[in-house]
Amino acid sequence: MNDKLSPRMRTYYYLIIFIIVLFSAGMVTGVLFLLDALGVVYKLSFSMLVSLFVVAAVAAALMSYFIGRRILAPMVKLSRASKEVARGNFDITVSDSSKLEEVQTTFRNFNAMVRELNSISTLSNDFVANVSHEFKTPLTAIEGYAMLLQDPALTADERGEYLEKILYNTHRLTDLVGSILMLSKIESKSLAEQYRDFRLDEQIRQAVVALEPAWAEKDIVFNVELDEVTLNGCEALLMHVWTNLISNAVKFSERGQTIEIRLLDQKECVVVSVTDHGCGMTQEVQERIFEKFYQGDASHKSLGNGLGLALVKRIVELSDGLIEVVSKPNKGSTFRVILPK
Repeated sequence: MNDKLSPRMRTYYYLIIFIIVLFSAGMVTGVLFLLDALGVVYKLSFSMLVSLFVVAAVAAALMSYFIGRRILAPMVKLSRASKEVARGNFDITVSDSSKLEEVQTTFRNFNAMVRELNSISTLSNDFVANVSHEFKTPLTAIEGYAMLLQDPALTADERGEYLEKILYNTHRLTDLVGSILMLSKIESKSLAEQYRDFRLDEQIRQAVVALEPAWAEKDIVFNVELDEVTLNGCEALLMHVWTNLISNAVKFSERGQTIEIRLLDQKECVVVSVTDHGCGMTQEVQERIFEKFYQGDASHKSLGNGLGLALVKRIVELSDGLIEVVSKPNKGSTFRVILPK
């Protein structure tokens, strides 16, 4: 056996098993002595009883040794693996040939925990790298235009243009910080308990009205069919879902195109779909569209920060719902949200 046992743990377990077996042997010896005294069994000499007790003690020692090693082996493996995880090594799994279901279940749960920690660590590292990049771009632009504004020979038009660029990048930073803060709150589920009954169809109408400046500028036409639905959920979070999906549909639609919004009240759930007829997405983009900071369409990269759909997916998951996307290049996209009633 390659696993090295802790001396203290080994001593405790061996001693416990030894005492149990020795006590059992002592009880048997005592019963035999009593039966001999009563004449129930054949005459046993004192030396024979002592020999029997010694043999029992040796057997108890051997049993405690081998049984202790077998019992402790899975615990030692788990202890050694836990130390590796504590050091930050998540590329580790544990296994054991034990037939005990409890041991196998413990090992499976431990391996699942390590895989989840590894996934979280990777996401955290990617998140930090992406956030740093997203912050750096507008900050660099702000610094550059601020330096240009120091030139006394600038015309009024040039000065106004540079100020607009600074304000634009400042708004990008504000939106990014707001999205990161909301994502943090959602990940910690600090908003998940704010549930109440509200009219879902009215909320979707409010989302459309709130985005009027964006869709009116592009002469977008809406085809809206909403069943009357009262839903119990976090109203503030779900409002973010609809505004994000509708604003994306507007962003990727051409001038004068139509956007369809449907709300269907089904027996055990409600289904909300938002369909545009814009540029659509490839299968590769669809598979990554809900990743943090991922933006599949480079032509619209300056209009977002890649956190919107990641937030949407997390909100829907917190609501015990499901979000799906169906899209083809140049055929538009449909986002479908399914929420339990």
